[in-house]
Amino acid sequence: MIPLRILFTFLFFNAALLAYSDMDLDGVDDSRDLCLGTPFDVIVDKNGCPYDKLFLGKLTLQVGGDFSFDENSDDTSNLNLYLNYTYRNWSFSLSDSNYETTNLNEPGEDNTNNLYVTIGYLFQHETWSSSVSVGTKFDFGDHSNARKNDVYASVNFEYLPNNRQTVFLYYSYTLSGDSSTMDYDNFHSASIGTGYTVNPKWYTAISYNYATSYYPGYDAYQALSWFNSYTLSDNIYITCNYAYALDDLSYDHIISVNLGVHFD
Repeated sequence: MIPLRILFTFLFFNAALLAYSDMDLDGVDDSRDLCLGTPFDVIVDKNGCPYDKLFLGKLTLQVGGDFSFDENSDDTSNLNLYLNYTYRNWSFSLSDSNYETTNLNEPGEDNTNNLYVTIGYLFQHETWSSSVSVGTKFDFGDHSNARKNDVYASVNFEYLPNNRQTVFLYYSYTLSGDSSTMDYDNFHSASIGTGYTVNPKWYTAISYNYATSYYPGYDAYQALSWFNSYTLSDNIYITCNYAYALDDLSYDHIISVNLGVHFD
């Protein structure tokens, strides 16, 4: 297991080595640009959109799956479905999974009958951004043993020391809904990591992830993750995440692959 102090040293040392990114050369930083890809000779407003274009928001559809395996357990898999609508700084999403920074489900979560509804708001600055989200989880499983709604809140903070490097922190807390046969613990999760934009199409990141369990008495989930996002075209992208678990109860290896499309 990699000592945490070595991991933290690595993350912040990388950040110190590598503030402003404007891929379409319109004078608006990519982190605040609502119309990426605008031709460089078109006059844009403060949001990076042409003055003659009415911005109606961005719709994102994503589908994929998680695959978990090790030598001591049967392999498992989950289907991931994700729908997001973003308008200005507001974000609304529906999903069968609750994943943020690492694109992974809650450890050990079977998302077959789950629906997550989340609303968030993004605060932006030239060198940092922070999103705050609240939401609820609906359990549509066996009605006789279905859980009451989970309610959760999260904050995700990103610092941009330069035009390619990011350092991020993520934290969420969930009030667990109980079922008719079991009382579940409230739980929280956190991630710390750093990402690097290799080129305009490829973004990669590593992180340390920690999450307590909603099952009473269970050890916390811990893992190191390697995340990659690749843009196939202006509107289509693919993501892949590999996580290696550091605790004794979780699957040793978890792979998540997703294909997404944007509609502006």
